[in-house]
Amino acid sequence: MDIKDLINEVRSRDCERLQNILDNITGWLEDELAVSRDIADAKDNKGEFHYESTDDIIYGRRECATGLLNQIKNWESEEEKQMYIDLEKLRGN
Repeated sequence: MDIKDLINEVRSRDCERLQNILDNITGWLEDELAVSRDIADAKDNKGEFHYESTDDIIYGRRECATGLLNQIKNWESEEEKQMYIDLEKLRGN
């Protein structure tokens, strides 16, 4: 194995590791949304809502999780667009 192969293997492992971290973050955020769904739905729909002191914290965590998931999707979309641009440049178009 030469140095270029070694560098490529390290980069590949780093990409896999970072993807695993991102998958874990995304999964945790989705779990946060699931756990807070009942409280958020009741508060948003002005339904039967028995307020507890932790409800605002749970609601805020849900807002944060929603915002971060949306931002991750935006970043992934931007990254995908840039990847296609880079491929076109490599092809000489």
